Amino acid sequence: MDPCEVWVGRIDRAKYGRRRGGEYAHRWAYRVMVGEIPPGMHVLHHCDNPPCINPSHLFLGTQADNMRDKEQKGRGNHPQGERHGRAKLTEADVLMIRASALSNGALARQLGVTKKTVRRARDGRAWRHLSNP
Repeated sequence: MDPCEVWVGRIDRAKYGRRRGGEYAHRWAYRVMVGEIPPGMHVLHHCDNPPCINPSHLFLGTQADNMRDKEQKGRGNHPQGERHGRAKLTEADVLMIRASALSNGALARQLGVTKKTVRRARDGRAWRHLSNP
């Protein structure tokens, strides 16, 4: 692959080039060098370099394509379970909840969390990475 052509103008916090008026530089480069961008489509980077505007490094995709590309390139940051900064339960708590015959309210009082937290852990809407309830 040929080298990246890095935008030399303004760069935002996410490291993307921005043109005057806020337009993303890579979208502008694609539109000028390749062609119009259909409504709802994203301009993605083969090179995974946000300020790159090399048209041969850019391609069209949907939001789902963008998320899939992000995960495949190892840029997904989705801490699960106890590693999640807002976790109120431990993995052991969730397994106990799922095995328990106690009510959501009783378990919530025992664990010091809300009934909703217990219900979501029990029915699998939270802690999905653990075995299904």
